[in-house]
Amino acid sequence: MIGSTSEIAKQLIVELKARKCICGSVKNAGHTFCSECYYTLPSNMRKDLYDRIGQGYEAAYARAIVYLKE
Repeated sequence: MIGSTSEIAKQLIVELKARKCICGSVKNAGHTFCSECYYTLPSNMRKDLYDRIGQGYEAAYARAIVYLKE
């Protein structure tokens, strides 16, 4: 189970490097989501995904996941 901040950061880095979005579509490595998912998010959420890991990215990612699953 992922729990510590460093474990969460490591998992997020793995997901950023991945070529598959949470929806199953292909995405570019280094991007959080595929284009369709990314542009589904409100502009303020998209902006927050540019925060660095350890400086707000984790929370922005969690909010985006919740929004996309609604």
